[in-house]
Amino acid sequence: GAGVVGLASALWLQRLNWKVTLLDRQPPGSGTSFGNACTFATYAVEPVATPGIWRKAPGMLLRPDSPLAIRPGYLPRIAPWLWRFLASSREHRVDAISQDLHSLLKPCMGSWQTLFDEAGANDLVRHDGSLYIFEGHERRSAIDMLAYHQRFDVPMRLLEGPELRALEPALNARAALALELPDVSRTLDPYALSLRLLRRFSEQGGEFRQGELQGVQRSTQHSERLTARLSSGESLQAERLVLCTGAWSRSLAQTLGDEIPLDTERGYHVLFDQSGALLKRPVCWAAGGFYMTPMAQGLRVAGTVEFAGLEAAPDPRRYRYLAKAARRFLTLHHEPASQWMGFRPSLPDSKPVLGQSRLLPQVYYNFGHGHVGLTLAAITGQLVAEQASGLAPSVSMQAFLAGRFR
Repeated sequence: GAGVVGLASALWLQRLNWKVTLLDRQPPGSGTSFGNACTFATYAVEPVATPGIWRKAPGMLLRPDSPLAIRPGYLPRIAPWLWRFLASSREHRVDAISQDLHSLLKPCMGSWQTLFDEAGANDLVRHDGSLYIFEGHERRSAIDMLAYHQRFDVPMRLLEGPELRALEPALNARAALALELPDVSRTLDPYALSLRLLRRFSEQGGEFRQGELQGVQRSTQHSERLTARLSSGESLQAERLVLCTGAWSRSLAQTLGDEIPLDTERGYHVLFDQSGALLKRPVCWAAGGFYMTPMAQGLRVAGTVEFAGLEAAPDPRRYRYLAKAARRFLTLHHEPASQWMGFRPSLPDSKPVLGQSRLLPQVYYNFGHGHVGLTLAAITGQLVAEQASGLAPSVSMQAFLAGRFR
């Protein structure tokens, strides 16, 4: 995989003296990594499944203006995933998951800074914080969010009135209060960032091959080596293989002895060009499930969750929802210039899958990052590279192993 997770993994492997080939059926950075909310969400310790979500979800599904949607025909297929999702929302499970996520989020920007510096990508990154906005009737939600994140020492403060207007004058009065997260960073263009990482990878002797992985097996010539079979009929030989194939990882993991309940939360974005100067930082409306992020091309409005698998066409109503929701808080007279849909690789417990496969320990997993793929790409790439090199990982990977689902 040559999305941002695969690119970061490749660069960390090169730093540990591996000769690396990147393989993807699409050009690097052009898939799910292209369309994210541009934000390094270092605060995202709270999993998607939280206590009480079982009460909120049915109502959200019935609303036409909801950030959550399930295609009716996909419900039987997603039902086992949803059952596990609800099981993860028990209070003791949420606390444990938050601790696990915190262990990755705390060092993640240090891992990224290493790659920014080496790839000459600091010009694509801004460190100007972000805001979570709330309407007047959502004050309780703001207070609860503040209290939860204070347990993990996440810098965050409550703003309202003139203080909020001074930070983001373009927000209208519907944004009655906000939580400021001063330590959050963003990229001006996630695709440009991927290309910068790719350039560094190539300068270090890395090779990119466009092709589709069909399966992995032990080499017939050498029991410690692997043969990666491509759909073209070609094969590649390797000592190690790192699987960063995102939402397409489940079937490949099955062939390696691991049944992983991976599905996709399809995310959408619309772009209002010439509107990037409206906001000075990423702004999220949690109740609406989307971010408004100023970027090089304009204002990207990204988010929502749709369960419909990997084959169904995009739902135009999702694009209309995002455009309408952005206008709830900003004056945007023109229509979006472009729109996009991608596939978040998501696990019911909101944690990625890292570490070795069961049947072939030379294969290392690095997928399932859900809503924090951009955020965690560098640290998980570092951890997998360390493990593949026989080093003790900088962060314990025990909580992220595929075996947690057995």
